[in-house]
Amino acid sequence: MNLLNYISIIGLSLFTTIIFIILILYSDRKSKEPTYIIFLCLISCIFTICLSLLFGQVLLPKLDIISIGLFDYNTNNIFKILILALVEEYSKLIVLYLFLSKNSNFDDIYDGFVYSSLIALSFAALESLIYVFNEPNIQSMKSLAILRGITTVPLHLICGISMGYFMGKEKFTWGTKRRVLNLMLCLLFPTFLHFIYNFTLSNIINRFLNSNLLILIIILFFIPFYLIGIIFINKTKFLNEKFLNNKHYKNLMTKDEYIKISNK
Repeated sequence: MNLLNYISIIGLSLFTTIIFIILILYSDRKSKEPTYIIFLCLISCIFTICLSLLFGQVLLPKLDIISIGLFDYNTNNIFKILILALVEEYSKLIVLYLFLSKNSNFDDIYDGFVYSSLIALSFAALESLIYVFNEPNIQSMKSLAILRGITTVPLHLICGISMGYFMGKEKFTWGTKRRVLNLMLCLLFPTFLHFIYNFTLSNIINRFLNSNLLILIIILFFIPFYLIGIIFINKTKFLNEKFLNNKHYKNLMTKDEYIKISNK
């Protein structure tokens, strides 16, 4: 494969990710994040992918020794799909919570959406490159790159959007119990979406593998996930507007209240 083919494959693999990153940063143009935070989010894939591979390819297969068939790494049973989805979302949450949630630049609810989405897209980009370049020929590489661009990459983004929504609530909610609940939802809800996607898609592919309608069926299957992403974006914008305008809403802080406790 010559250099031009490499460039075209990489371009196809990253095209959707780059578009989404541009749109996210543009949506946050009135309250731009520091360059170093954006950079940290975009290189977080080095950590998240490595952690996922460590668990998914090294540690989890060994569970088959003690699970009495509950976790057979060579089959796509429900338990395996669930654990792998959990591992991937947990790796993203580690970066978001440990390195960004306590940062002083995380000063409104919308920042949770920005940071988490960029982390998710970073993961999706590197994962796509790994899968695409494992294909045996150029045509299959291009086909997989396009398919992942319209399904898997947006799926990771939607999981990131929901994680960012709950992280924004966790940071700006009164009460320890409510914050713990939101932190749990940061992991559990994206994992649930990821699991439903992986489990259903694997069954669709197995059933319609040789059908000319496979791509159309996959796209139709993905429409509800897009709708979920839109709902969470709108919910995030709604809560952030309440926060910035110092309007009390349920158990959320206002911006002035947050500034006061931050300056103590």
